[in-house]
Amino acid sequence: MKNNVTKIKETKPTQCFSYEVIMLVHIVADDETTAKSQLDDKGGIVTKREVKLLNSAVLYGEKEKN
Repeated sequence: MKNNVTKIKETKPTQCFSYEVIMLVHIVADDETTAKSQLDDKGGIVTKREVKLLNSAVLYGEKEKN
């Protein structure tokens, strides 16, 4: 019996990575309210960043098991 299924597109494994990020950010401003607003709108100067991988999971395209 012939298999009539045609693969439309090759898929490659795609994953989702979850990270915990701890950052130290400096903002130059006249007061705390302005600094918070600037941080939310534009960001700031990152002087320290610690990154830890928490988890990864295949979303689709998982390799077939033989």
